[in-house]
Order: sequence, then structure tokens, then C-alpha cells
Amino acid sequence: MLPQMAAAQNAEPDSLKANTLDEVTVVAASQWSDATKTVYIPSARQKSSASDGFSLLARMNIPQLNVNPINEMVNTVSGQAVSLFINWHQASPEDIAGLYPSDVKRVEYLDYPADPRFLRAEHVVNYVLNEYAYGGYTKLSGKERFIVNSGNASVYSKFVFHRMEYDLMIDGDYDNNRHTGESNTELYRFDNGDVERQSSVSGGKYRQHRLFAGFRASWRKSEHLVWRNLVSYRRINTPVEQSSGYISFSRLFTSDNYTSESRSENSAVDFNSELYGDFGRGWSIQSNVMAEILDNSASDDYSTSQTSLLNHAAERGWSGRINAQINKEINQKVSLFTNFVASASRSLIDYSGTSNATNRFSEWFGGCYLGMSLSLEKLSGSIDGGYAVESNAVNGHRDNDSYPFTHVNLQYTPDQKNSLTVWFQYATLSPGASMKNPNMVQQTEMMYIAGNADLKRSRIISTNLTYTWLPCNRWQITSYATFFKIINRQIPIYTPTAPDGMMLKRYANSGDYNHGQIGVRLTCKFLDGNLNVSMSPRLLIYETTGENRMSHYPFLTSANVDYYLGDFSLSGYWSTKSSYVDGETCYLRRFPSEYAVTAGWSAKGWNVNISIANFLHNSWQTSHDTFASRWYDSRLTQFGTDFHRRISLTVSYTFNYGKRVRQNQAIESSGEVSTSILR
Repeated sequence: MLPQMAAAQNAEPDSLKANTLDEVTVVAASQWSDATKTVYIPSARQKSSASDGFSLLARMNIPQLNVNPINEMVNTVSGQAVSLFINWHQASPEDIAGLYPSDVKRVEYLDYPADPRFLRAEHVVNYVLNEYAYGGYTKLSGKERFIVNSGNASVYSKFVFHRMEYDLMIDGDYDNNRHTGESNTELYRFDNGDVERQSSVSGGKYRQHRLFAGFRASWRKSEHLVWRNLVSYRRINTPVEQSSGYISFSRLFTSDNYTSESRSENSAVDFNSELYGDFGRGWSIQSNVMAEILDNSASDDYSTSQTSLLNHAAERGWSGRINAQINKEINQKVSLFTNFVASASRSLIDYSGTSNATNRFSEWFGGCYLGMSLSLEKLSGSIDGGYAVESNAVNGHRDNDSYPFTHVNLQYTPDQKNSLTVWFQYATLSPGASMKNPNMVQQTEMMYIAGNADLKRSRIISTNLTYTWLPCNRWQITSYATFFKIINRQIPIYTPTAPDGMMLKRYANSGDYNHGQIGVRLTCKFLDGNLNVSMSPRLLIYETTGENRMSHYPFLTSANVDYYLGDFSLSGYWSTKSSYVDGETCYLRRFPSEYAVTAGWSAKGWNVNISIANFLHNSWQTSHDTFASRWYDSRLTQFGTDFHRRISLTVSYTFNYGKRVRQNQAIESSGEVSTSILR
């Protein structure tokens, strides 16, 4: 080597060719796909500007998701429900509100995951967070929506000590709305002639308060053994729901002023226990035990100068559910799993007023399925099949049913930039207890409502095809096609068979519900990630058969823009007018467009956002709904605050105490109280 070096040093100067190497910058991937999931790494700007887990998803613009920052809803890009998890534990809206975005390491999107901790959910977003070795954090947050008079405040606190983790959450919100009610033009077709009924609202008032309080203790021996227990209380109080206006009839009745007033109180105490164990040699188990005690009451009072209808209902009941899944990993490529589910519920409802009755409901469910999952380098999927048995009893009249079900999904990922998912489901849709309620309740002068104890279950066929392309950190594209079918659907049918020949709304099985969708979502990033733009056009297809058959093909699109400048951020959202065919009520529902502009600032644990939404919408109309059938037609306009202009101010402050080294979870709650009251 030395002689060669000397020769080089003595070479003629003009024989040397100097090459200057260009600067090479290595940029770590912030998104990639594998055979089971797609992973997204939130930027420091996205985490610091987000106030909670929901706003973090909105700012990340994940192409498989559709996030509405106005109503704070998260769905897949095709509009299907998404289950949110925090470190492989199911989360609720309260959990997501209490999440500290700075703790998020990555966000995973999964379709039909085989991991038992995801409870066989169809579409999953899993926040992977740092965990505290000791200490924790406390988050104080509040939101006020000016003009529409609503808001909420919450406290979320987490504390870790040795192997124990404690979560405490208190969340409350209020809604005080003086623009509520509905105007309706109805056409009743009786044997002795048609009657048109027109009701117009002139004033309204709506007041509601919600409270959620929960405490959870988690014991964590290791990553392979976790036991969590949650006790929570939920209360929803609606002391005032009033509307007044004028009602006119083409014949039979005299035109008059009307008032309508409703009140309700719903409360529930819940217990939720979750156990996950990985016992080695490929064996793992995930089990959940849930129990609920509920107490509900509702009153409805409708009156004119000639008519007075008063209905009161009081409900007490309980429910319980056990779910256990066992997995056996045969090798790194093949796993077997089995799942057992059992649930039971009972409720007693006393009706008084215009209609008097006592109803007793009870139901139980049992199911089991077996499945196999496959995980190769570029291909993953699962197939399962099982059998379920249901039994429902209404006042001693019992209805039993048993049926098979199956799920098949396949995901092909040739590389980290491309992913193709195919899914198929065959399942059963069971009617709710209120739909099987045999009572007949008079709602207005000419309308009665009743359930149907003989209502049959519907079968469901669903299939999805989704392709995601992540060519680089700057671009994200997801395209999809879906099909959903309800066979022998459960719908309300109107006939002039109520007392005195009036109209009866009664649930029955009739025809099929078919819904398809084709769309794409495109996201791009500019200015080193400081400017993010996304757009999502889609075509929806609705075809129904049987009673109230209908065809509808709306085209929709939405767009998001996010810009970051230091500690400040600016976001915009816009969505076209939308419409859909309601599979349960059979109404064609049309909604206004939505748009919002949000400015934010965050630093040193503080996060402040101010948003102006729908600033050109002066109307309080929320939807225009139409319904047409053989005996009854309706053109309904509903009023509320959903699409009215508003200014929202959100402030949160989070302070930490302790050391983050692992991963954490958050409190679980449904946020609602279930009820079987017929209204």
C-alpha cells in the first residue's frame, strides 16, 4: 500500500480529477406497512399542537381514516366504525379526551387484527404510548362552544406506583339550546280519505347535563400479565326538552297551537374487569367481564286545546357479559384461536299516563367460534366460523334463534409502501328490545307506535376491498370499495290499523338494504411537513327493496388543511352537503355542508385552540328528511345546533410527575346509558 501511496503523491497535478460528493441526507420513514398493520409516527409539531387523542388523529391525516373535527367523529375512510385502543386496551371518548399527545410514540391502523387484545374488532386505531415507571400526569381541560351554548370540562389523572397503576377521571358537559324541535308535513291515507297534517315549530328549549366518573386500578406483573378493574358511574339528565308551534289539519281535526315537553333521567353503575395473560409456549388469553345496573325514566307530554297525551315510563334493569379468547401460536406463521361469549340482561318497564302497561324483558346470548390466523412476510389473514344462540322474552313470550357466522380477511403487503386488504363477513342483526316492545303508545292525534314481539332477526353480508399506497413521507393514498347488505331488514311500516282507524307505526321485516361505496383519500405534505393537505371524494350507492323501496346515489367530498409555524398552528376543514338512506327509519336524510377554521397555540403544557365553524350558516336547521310509503308520507325538517355557526374555545393544561419509560392505558366508558323504553 505504501508504494502505491507514494506513486499517487508524485503524480502530475493535472492528471488528478477532483469529484465533489453531493450532500446526502437520510430521512427516517414516518409511515410504513407490514403484513398486519400500517404504522404512522406523529411529528413533534403534530403532538404539541394536539390537545387530545382525537385532535392528534385529525392532524395526522391518516389516509385510512375520515376525521370530522367539528363533531369529533372518527370513521374509516369508507364511513365504517373504528374501535380506538390505547396500548392494546379498548378506549372510550373519555379515554381519548384524557390522552396526553406528547406521550404518543406511534399510531397503528389495523384491519381485522387477530391479536386477542383487540377483541376481534373490525377496524382498529391503536395509540402506542410511553408508560410511566413511577408518577404520572394530571390533565385539566375545558371547552366552551359560544353561540350554541354548550361545553364540557374534565379532569384526568394517572398515577403509577410499583406494579400498580391508578386512573381517575371526572367528566361533565352541558347543552342549553333554545333552537330545537321539528316541522313536519305529513300525509295520512285512510280508507275514508286523505288527511294532511302540518306542524311548524315557533319556539323550543333543550337542556341536558352529563356526568361521568370512573376509577380504575391496574395490576401489571409484567408485559405478559395485566389485570385491570374499572368502576364507573354515568348520569344523563334532560330536565327540559320543549317545543311549541302551530298545527293544522286538512280535515277531521281543528287547527290549533301545540306544546310538546319531554323529560328524562338515565343513570348506570358499571363494572369492567379485563385480564390478559401470555403464558409462554404460544399460549395467551384475553378475558373481559362486564356488569351494569341501570335506572331510567322518561316522560312525554303533548297537548293542544283539544288533545292531551301524557306518557311516563320507569325502567330498572341489569346486564352482564363475559368474553374470553384463547390463542395458541403454532409457530411464527400460524396461530389458532377460539372465542367464547355469554351475555344476559333483564329489565322491567312501567308505563303510565295515556297508555298503561308493565313490560318485562329478558334476553341471553351465547356464542363460540374457532379460527386460524396466518402471518407471513408479505401476506396475513384470518378465517373463523362459529355458531350463536339467542333467546329473547317479552312478558313471557320467548323467541329463540340460532345461526352460523363467519369472517374472512386477507392482507397482502408486497413491501412497506403498498398494502391490499380484502374482507368478508356473514353475521346476524338482532332487533333491540324497544323494537320488540308489544305496547301501543299514542304519539299524536293520528299516530300510534308499537313494537313487534314476532320481529325476526336479519342477516348481514359485508365485504371490503382497500388499497393503501405510501410512496414516501410526503404522499399517502387510500382507495376502497365496499358493499353492505341487510337481508330481511327490520323497518317501521305504517298502516291505518290503530284504534279508531288511525295510523299505526309498527316494526316488521320487509325487503333488503343494499349500500355500496367507492372512493379515494389523498394526503400530501409540503414545506418540510409544515403544510398538510388532504382530500376525500367518494360515491355512495343505496338500493332498498320491499316496503318503502328507494334508490339514491350521492357524491360527497371533504378536505383538510393544516399549517404549522413554531408554537402556532392553523387548520381548515370543509365537507360538501351529504345525504344517506337510513337503514332503520327508511328516511332519506339530507344535511348541510360543514366547514371550520381553527387556530392554536401550545407551549409548556398549555394548549389553546379557538375554532370558528359554519360561520355563514344562520339557520338552525340540522336536516331535511323525507319518507314515502303506501299509507303515510313525511317531509321533516329538524332543528338544532349541529350545523349552526359557533365559536369554540378549548384550553387544556397538563403537568407531569415521574418518569416515562414504558406504555400506558386509559379509562373505558361507553358514555351512554342503554334503555329499552319505547318512545
